Amino acid sequence: MAELQTPAAQTPATPAPAPAPQPPQKKKKKRNIKKIVTRVIGGAVAVAVIGGVAFGMNKFLFTEPEQTILDDMVQRGSIQSMVEGYGYVNAQNSASIVLGTGGTVQEVFVQNGDFVNEGDPLYTIDASAAYESINEAQKVLNDALDGVTAAQKTVSDHQEQIQKIRDSYSELEVRAPFAGKLLDVENITENSTVSAGTKIATLVDDSQMRLSVYVNYAYQYDIAEGQTARVSIPSAMSDVDALVEKINMVRYITPEGSQCFEVVLLLRNPGSLTAGMGASAVFTSAAGEPIYPYSAGTLEYSRTSDIVTKATGDALMIDLINYIDVAEGQLLLQLSDDTKADQISDLEDQVRSAQESVTRAQESVTKAQENLTKAEEGLENYNAVAPISGTVLSCPLVPGEKVADNTTAIVIADTSVMTVQLNVDERQISSVELGMEVTLSDWDGNTYFGTVTDKALTGTQENGAVTYPVTVQVDNSDGSLMNQGSLNYSFVASQVDDCIMVPIQSVKRISGADGEPVSVVFVKTDVRPDNAIELPPDTPGVPTEEEGYYAVPVETGISDTYNVEIKSDLEVGLTIFTSYTTTDQTGGYGGGLMIG
Repeated sequence: MAELQTPAAQTPATPAPAPAPQPPQKKKKKRNIKKIVTRVIGGAVAVAVIGGVAFGMNKFLFTEPEQTILDDMVQRGSIQSMVEGYGYVNAQNSASIVLGTGGTVQEVFVQNGDFVNEGDPLYTIDASAAYESINEAQKVLNDALDGVTAAQKTVSDHQEQIQKIRDSYSELEVRAPFAGKLLDVENITENSTVSAGTKIATLVDDSQMRLSVYVNYAYQYDIAEGQTARVSIPSAMSDVDALVEKINMVRYITPEGSQCFEVVLLLRNPGSLTAGMGASAVFTSAAGEPIYPYSAGTLEYSRTSDIVTKATGDALMIDLINYIDVAEGQLLLQLSDDTKADQISDLEDQVRSAQESVTRAQESVTKAQENLTKAEEGLENYNAVAPISGTVLSCPLVPGEKVADNTTAIVIADTSVMTVQLNVDERQISSVELGMEVTLSDWDGNTYFGTVTDKALTGTQENGAVTYPVTVQVDNSDGSLMNQGSLNYSFVASQVDDCIMVPIQSVKRISGADGEPVSVVFVKTDVRPDNAIELPPDTPGVPTEEEGYYAVPVETGISDTYNVEIKSDLEVGLTIFTSYTTTDQTGGYGGGLMIG
């Protein structure tokens, strides 16, 4: 902001004391003679009608008022911006005792206004109703626990049934347990019903054959497992190599009385061998001599299994043919059972219903436990002692009288320290800091000093305004502050020392050359300042340059009730316009005319 300038030619080297400011001369306006004549004529007519009263009214109503400028000076000083409002007083620490179940008052040891220490006896009340409440709450809890157990068992039973049915789905598929050939196939037609336990085929593994022969014990040390032998099958006119799979040291007695042990041979089937064929074997001793069994044997399949259904159902797919080769896991028969799906759906509905029952039962348990705990804790309230040290604020108990359920038996508060809850506007909350001092006052003019102990970080919006709760702690050791009372508060939001300031009403908001509002101060000076701005013609309520006042733009800072800080350059001691006051020609003063 440009500094108010004074021509150098008029500025002496050493400033001389300024002459005392002279009050501005009132400017008398010329009266319109034509109007006066008209008024006189009208007055004369009125005299004929109502007499001298009309003349006085004419003078009062038709005399034009005159305006007088009120001014002030630019000063240097300090400004404090204050935040003010009101809040409610509460004891910082209080406690109340509520009777969950009513009873008859037996004794009361305190009265309103008494000071009690923590642990002091307060009263006694017949607790028989409280014991009944505890017993009833325990019964309800036990029933609720039983309900949970029953509902959980129902869920478990239904889930087990569902799992069994799902497991049985796999039994509707009949598959080959190993690779081999089907024999003795049952004649099953499509859509025919097959019962569980039905033998539908025999599966044999004929890729290898077994031969069991008996050898004299004289050769027990000449034959060992893994040893090779030569097997001859006369009916197939073939000789194949075999391995000793197993030796069983049994005692087979021949008709001649010889003792033999069993040797089991495993041989690969070239494709022409089948069970029941006769075969003989020849072993070779370590010395290279042949060893012959007592007699020939009969070929058997290396593995045989009967294929039996495990579930009942209608045949959908059938792959059962005598003597067909099948792979391990190959599907031989597919059954269907629509009732299983319906059973699972019904059981799943029952599980959901049972689970809801479990949830409700658990909620009942939780509520019953809470009621039991409340009843047990409430028992202490029938022979109560002071939970805190403080003053008894309320105790409506009277010996011999009955009290109802949920009655507040006593209220105790430690009133030595009180708290005041303030709601500070969002525009001022940034100036509130923990530990800062707040001035408080009551309706009687008593003053207290409090300290900010808490400031909320989340505001509350109401009717478009946002406020933030602030807690102030106040010492009340003298007991002068009453619980639930109200106090006015104020604190310094900001302060500027040794600043240039002017009265608040001296700063005017006018429209600048570009139409935007500008804050200005009208300065009285003999020479137009360099930074003075032109005003739009006929700007109302402000002095004109002809009257010696010039509009100088200013930058404002904080303000209090009376003054506002001027941040831009403005010379201390300058005379500035504040407002107009009006007077009529009878000497009476009208209201001041101000714009802001």
